[in-house]
Amino acid sequence: MESTAQELITLDLPSSTAVERQAHAEMLLNLEAKKIASTMDVPTLPHHVQDGLRNIGEPVRLFGEGHANIRERLRLCLAKLEVEKRQRQGEGGDVSMGGADAGVHADKTKKKKSGGTTSEVQYTHASEELIQAREYMASYSLERANERLRREKKRRWGGTRRSHDHASLDQNKRALASAKTKPIINILGEEEEYDEAVVLKELDDLDESCKNRYVKIKDMALEGSQYGDNRPLSAVAVGRQPGCNTPSSSGSGSGSANNQCLVATGGWTGSIKLWDGSSSALSLVSTRALAHEDRIMSVAMQKTNSASGLSGDVCHLASASIDLTGKLWKVGLNENGGADSNSNVEQNEKYNITEMAELKGHAARLCKVAFHPSGRYVGTTSFDHTWRLWDIESGGKEILLQDGHWKETYGIGFHPDGSLVSTTDFGSVVQVWDMRSGKSACHFLGHAKRVLCTEFSPNGFQLATAGDDGTIKVWDLRQRKLYASIPAHSRLITQIKFAHEGYGQNGEYLTSCSFDGTGKVWSTRNWKLLSTLRGHEGKIMGVDICDGTDTGIVTVGYDKTMKYW
Repeated sequence: MESTAQELITLDLPSSTAVERQAHAEMLLNLEAKKIASTMDVPTLPHHVQDGLRNIGEPVRLFGEGHANIRERLRLCLAKLEVEKRQRQGEGGDVSMGGADAGVHADKTKKKKSGGTTSEVQYTHASEELIQAREYMASYSLERANERLRREKKRRWGGTRRSHDHASLDQNKRALASAKTKPIINILGEEEEYDEAVVLKELDDLDESCKNRYVKIKDMALEGSQYGDNRPLSAVAVGRQPGCNTPSSSGSGSGSANNQCLVATGGWTGSIKLWDGSSSALSLVSTRALAHEDRIMSVAMQKTNSASGLSGDVCHLASASIDLTGKLWKVGLNENGGADSNSNVEQNEKYNITEMAELKGHAARLCKVAFHPSGRYVGTTSFDHTWRLWDIESGGKEILLQDGHWKETYGIGFHPDGSLVSTTDFGSVVQVWDMRSGKSACHFLGHAKRVLCTEFSPNGFQLATAGDDGTIKVWDLRQRKLYASIPAHSRLITQIKFAHEGYGQNGEYLTSCSFDGTGKVWSTRNWKLLSTLRGHEGKIMGVDICDGTDTGIVTVGYDKTMKYW
């Protein structure tokens, strides 16, 4: 018995079993690598990507690969090496990214372990103001999302009914009679019924309005131009009062002070100016000289809810500058101005711009500024790799400092529901954050160079980004992948803007401007070019869209002029 126990026989596994085990191990390695692939730092420039592949012994390029595919292959290879390294060190297991929980932000610190370095995510407690802000944004966004989805469901149901191919006219009549109403469940669990005739008429009116608007856009031409400042203009924002009419070509500029479309511009002199956008003459209505000590990079305008009558604020302005500060301004009616037509410009100004708060905290130059749809908060981005959220009602108090970008943060835009915010950086990364929880909802990779601007579509499920590579990319937030890529301009794209949801525009077009000296208008139904705006002598720095049933676009440029199309 002892001899039998001591004589152990080792049997080799069949070759097929060994291959299966190796394939299984490779599959597990790929799964672990994909989990941490998004955390790997990968260079952007093609020659840096090639050097990285050479250093790890991988082929520089495979057949049929583009630059984006090569970069993703390098990312996955680096992730595999990291997983193998952790397995050798006995760390193994799942490796996941911890998002910033409600009211917290991640602070990555390094500490040495067994001769290597690992990253540890630390969290801080949320302030009471941030918790209250998240609760408010959750309730605010839920109401708006319910209304948006209810409208979208109704339109889609009507489109399905209209496009349904009936076998015969009699069957069509029977279908209309039997399906005149259709119960629909909204996100609150409430049942709604739609009258098919009413829904189909709304869709027909929407299509007809879109058709007429596209005809006007194709015939769009330069109607007005003004010298805006002594140095280049770098930012523009359009605001309006309820019931405002869009600019007309008559140039009369008549209309009440409360029923006026306002255009704000900022430039390299650090001054902010307000213009009357109710006519193509673009008359100057207010000036704030030396609003900042250095160049203004971005301005944003948000109308107030109580802007009727001669008392109260007309709208709020926000500005961001390279002097490391942002500022909040309130625009009010000047009761002593505008009475005497023979008076000079200063006496005839209809509005006054008063500073509300100074936004201090960023450690480097500011880039972009944007209002939350509720009008209670404003977000800023900076070269210090962070973006911050400020509370307007508390006098511009900082309530959130969010890191997460490994390069300079530049673009920022809020979702129309107020639930999400998108930020971009110089590392070609687009981050989408959940404002209600503070976590990173998703991120997008696809731009070859810096991403400078981001804008949510009014439909709520599409995000447009653009930057240094001259392309506009449209991302589908539902499937979290690229929906469309538009080779829009030959040089850097400075700004993009969607048409508004209301005022008959229905988000039917997208505008863009570029350093190539052109502005362009794109259809959001098929992403085809509708019109090219030429008139600036040099770079176009900013673009925005006027509200109203007519189509009006304002651009500012390096040639110091502001133009209305």
